Amino acid sequence: MVNYSLLQYIEMNLLDHDRDTVFFYEKRYRSGEVVNMYRSVAGYLTDHGITSGDVVAVDLLNRPELLMIIMGSWLAGATVTPINVHLKDEEISYQLSDSKAKIVFAESSYGGKIDHAIKISGCKIEKAICDFDWTEHPDKLYQELFFRKSIEKVDIGNPEDLFIIYTSGTTGRPKGAILTSQNVHREVIQLQQVVNIQQEDRIIIILPLFHVNNLMFSIATILKGGSLVILRKFDPDEFYTFVEKLKPTMFSGVPTIYKMLTDSASKHGKNSLSSLKIGICGAAPMPIKWFEDFEKEYNIKIIEGYGMTEGTVASTINPRYGPRKIGSIGIPLPGQDVRIFSDEDVELLPGQIGEIVIRGPNVMKGYLNRDKETEEILRNGWLHSGDLGYMDREGYFYLVDRKKDMIIRGGENVYPKEVENLISRMRGVSEVAIVGKPDKLYGEEVFAFVVRNDINLEQMEIINFCKSNLAWFKCPKEVKFLDSLPKNSVGKIQKNELRKFLQSSLP
Repeated sequence: MVNYSLLQYIEMNLLDHDRDTVFFYEKRYRSGEVVNMYRSVAGYLTDHGITSGDVVAVDLLNRPELLMIIMGSWLAGATVTPINVHLKDEEISYQLSDSKAKIVFAESSYGGKIDHAIKISGCKIEKAICDFDWTEHPDKLYQELFFRKSIEKVDIGNPEDLFIIYTSGTTGRPKGAILTSQNVHREVIQLQQVVNIQQEDRIIIILPLFHVNNLMFSIATILKGGSLVILRKFDPDEFYTFVEKLKPTMFSGVPTIYKMLTDSASKHGKNSLSSLKIGICGAAPMPIKWFEDFEKEYNIKIIEGYGMTEGTVASTINPRYGPRKIGSIGIPLPGQDVRIFSDEDVELLPGQIGEIVIRGPNVMKGYLNRDKETEEILRNGWLHSGDLGYMDREGYFYLVDRKKDMIIRGGENVYPKEVENLISRMRGVSEVAIVGKPDKLYGEEVFAFVVRNDINLEQMEIINFCKSNLAWFKCPKEVKFLDSLPKNSVGKIQKNELRKFLQSSLP
């Protein structure tokens, strides 16, 4: 049996049928065009000295060219490190230095910060700053990148390491998770199976492609022969417009997006998203009420899953066809082994809360340049997630909280997610985040940050509602109303920022 690389499979599929593969606002790219464009990128990289084992950095908003640069880099034998477009100069400099990138691709509007990032890094890094927002006449660099007139035959590269994707760095400097060809190939095949992606499917991409979520769903869809509708970012009005115009069949979002779409239902109508058959939810736990409200408004099935960058994206998911448990993160993807361990790495029984651990071909090679952290997170052959959860007797997993987010009040464990789910049911509450506030007597007290849509909602209403439904030690002692909660680029609430706020307010 011939062992083809992931890119070989993608290329064979693209060249097998001439079809619309990528839509980007008013532009569309046929499958043959996609191949020619990423081959052109490979030629550009080869001409600029990029070879097997080199690292290519990409600092771009969502756009088709981002995927073509990724595939062109693989064709040249290189590894890709996507850069979060919200990073500042020093953060970019760190990633470029840590990954030892040889070249960076960026939007023309990012040129200043890229120049400064390279300067302070002290590294010799080539840059390709390009005007990607052309209409009729692409600039010279764009033309050279994607429309080279003559491309010599380039053997399809087969780099072992496809991506170095940096974690959010909530506990210090970001760490580069190395994802291999096997990691990505096996993960996208698993996604195709559990989500049942078919050639007829069209996925609308709204989450940032510098994260693994929509990046892996994009690769899985192209590999299957489906098509992509790419939007620069999630904008509700744009989303409704292009769902109606291009009829995508599925999308992957985060809880905040589902809440925003539910809140917009009266404006756009229940049938405005009728082409969508399923929505996939990950990145953060979805309050059950948000789940129920969205499905009631649109009659679109949500399948919730769970995963992490170090596991290439998804490790559990509720089946698209089969029993689905709302509030659960589902069952393991085929080929993955997921269990619950104690602090001593002993497997726990159903119903017992412990750390979620993962084993399988999707688990990263390790962290770049960080042997100690790699050994710790991959100890005994298991990826230790740092998340607390439990498994029921039918093999469905439930996420309780981040291990570091658990509040210990006077010796009692309080899981913020339980309190957040309760408060989110209250009328007048838009969003809620529970964190522990340092306390001299009890160690920590439960503290609630709430975004309200009813200005008449008061602190004591929330506290009393909790007292009526929860054990007394789980109830927040204080509530602070905010206009919004701090979030990262995929909509995950940044509790570390809320903790910093509480620390700064201590006497």
